Amino acid sequence: MFAITTEPLVLRPPEAADVAPLFALFNDWAVVEWLSAPPWPYTLTDMEGFITRMRTATAPDREVFLVIEREGHPIGGLSWRERPANRLQSGAGPNVGYWLGAAHWGRGYMTEAIGGLAGHVFATSDADAIYSSAFTGNAASLRVQSKLDFVRDGETTLRSNPQNADLPLIKTVLTRPAFAAANSRNRP
Repeated sequence: MFAITTEPLVLRPPEAADVAPLFALFNDWAVVEWLSAPPWPYTLTDMEGFITRMRTATAPDREVFLVIEREGHPIGGLSWRERPANRLQSGAGPNVGYWLGAAHWGRGYMTEAIGGLAGHVFATSDADAIYSSAFTGNAASLRVQSKLDFVRDGETTLRSNPQNADLPLIKTVLTRPAFAAANSRNRP
């Protein structure tokens, strides 16, 4: 497996030792309320099972999960999965999801992490676009995506397991040309 290094973050595969620190960050309603898949309440056993699945999955279409680490400590996670065009994305390509522990919000870490992941995906694959989404009320995630030049790609609804409801979802896409243009603008 690989790691992606940005300044000041490392995006790396999970290790068994990550269970407790990730659980401490993730077991927070302010974090989980904006996600679709996890159960709520979330338990240490849930985190142990998730990390084990992410460490042992081998299928080519598996979800890839990376720990977002700063100064040697986990602060969040991001994942992606190659998906065909479906109701959550208009074209085929990687679909990215992410979360950050609340103590680390508002510092630009998620923008840095997703930017690093996008650079890796565009440098190592022939993907023309990267897809993401956010529930309508999740302004912080939509800001992160906007800063990276993701644009709206439609709307739908998606089941939120934590909220036990179908919620409105804003779909977004970052194209290879938009990413290249943003990187050229941001170079000194």
